[in-house]
Amino acid sequence: MKPKNKATLVFTKINTTQNKIIMKTMFLCLFLSISFAFVSEKTGWLEIDWKIIFIPALLVLQIIIIGTALKNRYKKH
Repeated sequence: MKPKNKATLVFTKINTTQNKIIMKTMFLCLFLSISFAFVSEKTGWLEIDWKIIFIPALLVLQIIIIGTALKNRYKKH
């Protein structure tokens, strides 16, 4: 069965199990970062610069990418 258009083809390549796990991990990290920043801001415990709130999610993505690259590089054939 051939996909009808290129958008469907691209989406089927992106929508894999590994990518779903990565996206869920990033959303969880982002949610935790925003929650921590919001609670800290409301309680006055810590003053948060909202411009850098996405850094933890980006760090998690980098760790996942590097880990996957290393795993694929040293995979036994």
